[in-house]
Amino acid sequence: MRYRNGSGLVALAIGLVVAFPAVAQNYPGSNINFIVPYPPGGGTDIPARIVVDKLMEQTGWNVVVLNQPGAGGTIGLDQLARSNPDGLTIGMAQTSNLAVNPALNPEVNYDPLTDFTLLGLVTTQPMGIVTHNGSPFETFQDFIDEVRENPGSVLFGTPGTGTVAHMSIERLAVQGDLELEHVPYTGIAQAISDVMAGVVDIYIGSVPSVLPHVTSGSLRALAVTSAQPDPLLPDVPTVASFGFEGYESSDWKALVGPAGMPEDVLASLNAAIAAAMSDPELRSLLEAQGSTVLSGDPEEFAAFLPSEVQTWAEVVDAIDIQID
Repeated sequence: MRYRNGSGLVALAIGLVVAFPAVAQNYPGSNINFIVPYPPGGGTDIPARIVVDKLMEQTGWNVVVLNQPGAGGTIGLDQLARSNPDGLTIGMAQTSNLAVNPALNPEVNYDPLTDFTLLGLVTTQPMGIVTHNGSPFETFQDFIDEVRENPGSVLFGTPGTGTVAHMSIERLAVQGDLELEHVPYTGIAQAISDVMAGVVDIYIGSVPSVLPHVTSGSLRALAVTSAQPDPLLPDVPTVASFGFEGYESSDWKALVGPAGMPEDVLASLNAAIAAAMSDPELRSLLEAQGSTVLSGDPEEFAAFLPSEVQTWAEVVDAIDIQID
């Protein structure tokens, strides 16, 4: 996976802001509903509201956030896919519900490649692989060596089956022909507690979610799943650096609408999104959440998504699991 961040789009965004009133003259005409397919206050809701606030500030539009959680984010995304493509319903998708769950869950009714208008990638966060401070795994290589010497003996905890964290370890297992035992949790709090207590050997979660515990010394960071070291954990090596060539996994967030949106509406939305994603205040707020800010460019998103869908479908096929 490779992304382009938004820093190179500042000049373009300035030009778009100048031209914006003419582009947006007849749009939107009423409230825009913005579907967040997860509960308030979570890892998708917070960046969504940051983006929404900036869009309203810059355009004068009234954008209403609607939290529609359930089924790993697929309920809200399905509702979005079936909405009128008039530009008055858009929302935030992410790795799990747009790229992973369509392959993992037979109940998902939407096609990620045909049922949405791709508006732009917003942020990405890598995963951190951690263990408790009394663990015999001093390094990521120690962990890999143990898995290879004693297949199935190492327990890894995640926030739940089908999450990006879970699938990131499964992806590692497929690439390295490793056998580990998955222990799914219903959220982060109990999983963190159990890895600290040694109930599970390792835990994988977003870097921001594990960072406070690594900083306090309660957990030891073994590796990050990004292609390059993460700025929040600059001394922690990448998974790829241990011989897993090309390995990279992240939880990205993106703006989408229903398929079939009119071109003039898209012109208005694309101009507004490009300007918002280049705004220094918005970038600072998103980076404070531990995110790398992306460009919001629809063409980049369109080039990126098919490879993600294919990659995760291959992982799901290889591990032969589904959510019934």
